[in-house]
Amino acid sequence: MPCPFCSNIQTRPVSYPGNIFNQKKFQYARCSNCQLVYLSSFPDANDYETMYPPSYQRNEAETSVQQDPYVKLYGLRVSYGYQFDLIKKSIGPKARILDYGCGTGHFIGNAVHYGFSCDGAEFNLEYLTVLRTGFPKSKFFIISQVLSGNFPERYDVIRLSNVLEHLTEPKEIISQLKGLLTPGGILLVEGPIEDNFSLAESFRKLYFRIGKWVKPGRTVSAPPYHIFFSNAKNQRQFFKDCGLEEIHFKTSEEAWPFSGSFREAKGLQGKITAIVAKVSKGFTKLAGRDWGNIFIYCGRAKG
Repeated sequence: MPCPFCSNIQTRPVSYPGNIFNQKKFQYARCSNCQLVYLSSFPDANDYETMYPPSYQRNEAETSVQQDPYVKLYGLRVSYGYQFDLIKKSIGPKARILDYGCGTGHFIGNAVHYGFSCDGAEFNLEYLTVLRTGFPKSKFFIISQVLSGNFPERYDVIRLSNVLEHLTEPKEIISQLKGLLTPGGILLVEGPIEDNFSLAESFRKLYFRIGKWVKPGRTVSAPPYHIFFSNAKNQRQFFKDCGLEEIHFKTSEEAWPFSGSFREAKGLQGKITAIVAKVSKGFTKLAGRDWGNIFIYCGRAKG
C-alpha cells in the first residue's frame, strides 16, 4: 500500500499494535521515505459505515454557544477563539466557512454566533437531517456531494478538525477541497501528530516495544479510526506537497491519550501515565520546539 503522504511503497515494521475490527486485521507500518506511520491495508466502504454510524455523533446536534470562545473545550486541539482569530487575520470577520467533517455541528453554531457564515459536510446521510434541524441558518452536505466534482459552493475557509487522520486519500481530498476555495481562501486544519516527539510519546513507544517483545503480533480489538500517525516534519511537508503556502503552523501537547488528571486516573498504570503526561506537557512547553502531539495549520493555495 503506497504511503498516503509521499506515495513511497517501501516500509518497515513498527511497534504499534494492530487493530482487529470488522473481522479484519489492520496493521501499521512506517514509510521508509517520509517516516509516516500508516495502515498497510485501508478500511473499505463497509468498514467506514460500521465505524461511523449516526450514533458515532450521539445522533444529535450540539447547539450550545460558548460564551468565552478562548476556553478550549475537551476534544479540541485549540480553542474556537484561536481559530476565529486566524480566520479574521487571514480573511476577515465575515468569512464564509465550510466545516468539512463537522461532527455535531458545535463549531458551526459558534462560528455563526460570532459573525461568520458557516456550512457543514458529514459522512453519514442520515445524520444530515439532525444537523439541518439543529442549525437552520446553515447548509449541510454529504461528503460525496462536496467531492463530486460539480459542487457549486465556494468558501473563504475550509476547516478540517480531527478529520485529516481519518482519510485514506488525504492528498486527493485536500486537492479537491482547494478547488472549492475562493481566490485567496485558506485551509484551516487541526488534529493529532501521534508520531511526533514528546516525553509521553517516547514512554508510549517504549511500552509498545516491550509489549511486542513479550507478545509478538499483539493486537487490540478497536476500529482503526486513524489511518496514519504523522509528525510535525512530514505533516508540514504534506501540506507543501499539496500546493499550499503555510501561513501558520503550531504544535502543542495535551495529555491524550493518557489521563489528564491524576485524581481521575484509574489503577496504578493510569496514575503513572497521568504523571508522565503532566511532566511531558511541561517539558514540551519549556522546549519551544515543534514537540507535542497536536497541531494547527493554516495555508493558502499557491498562485
